Amino acid sequence: MHTAFFIITNRCSRSCPFCFYSTRYLTHPADEMGENDLFNALERLAALRVRQLIITGGEPFLRREIIALLRRAGGLGMAQQLLTNGDLLDEATALQLMDCGLEGLSLSISSLDDARRLDGAAALLRRAPRMTLTATIVFNRKNAGDLRALYEWAHRNGMGTIFQPAYIPADSKQFGPLSPHQMSKKQWENVARLLREWGLRGHVTQYVDFILSLYGQGSSSKPRRCTMASEALVLDCDGTVYPCFHRRDLKAGNVFKTPDEVIVKNLEYSFREVCGARCYGEHCVSLFYGQQSNVSNPIDVKARS
Repeated sequence: MHTAFFIITNRCSRSCPFCFYSTRYLTHPADEMGENDLFNALERLAALRVRQLIITGGEPFLRREIIALLRRAGGLGMAQQLLTNGDLLDEATALQLMDCGLEGLSLSISSLDDARRLDGAAALLRRAPRMTLTATIVFNRKNAGDLRALYEWAHRNGMGTIFQPAYIPADSKQFGPLSPHQMSKKQWENVARLLREWGLRGHVTQYVDFILSLYGQGSSSKPRRCTMASEALVLDCDGTVYPCFHRRDLKAGNVFKTPDEVIVKNLEYSFREVCGARCYGEHCVSLFYGQQSNVSNPIDVKARS
């Protein structure tokens, strides 16, 4: 197993209306592991031969153990990457991240206010020689007009960029106001132009084709293979292991209750279910970023702007 997405908390500093949890597409587990279990879970991931750890949430900085967790992951030989909305990322925290060996930081931004608030921390972090910075720009009907300005902000700050469409289920009250499906023809003309420009510049034109195809903006295009369950797993904040964020029906076990060999066997079964990408859709397109390259995860995007 190469990569683990570790959801270390179900709490967040925001309630973004396009979040999987806000739209009720996904639900949080009732329990969240304590400090000791957090580090024990990390040891179990090492036993499963995870070499790359991607920490996410919720908002990871709501866990006071975050810096110590990153250090321990490094001590276990794991490359560490962190996904955050940046709300709690001040200059002091940025210095700690630079000191603890973090290799990749992805900032989820969806507004110009988000970007401006992160100017100070971004200026510090781009001085870290080994850290890859990425702006994950989540786009929707409401912020479509700001995407180029957000893209330019990321470029000025030495960041790679990932464009990620907001997935809003059709039965959500946010579908009309926010879903990219509801964007006007003019909005899509501008967004498609920007995405194609970005795709050519970053050599991710196939990923752009995947996005545009989902919204009827290009010829039909979809991945033929999914590597979740074979190269990556998801560890939820209660210890449950899944092959993917979106296949909660294929539970592989729990790191506190299930032997390693059973988890591995269940993931192998799950891979047979997902490998042909039959369950691919708008909800998971961002997991296919880097399809044309050797990028093995969604935020390892050094030199991809």
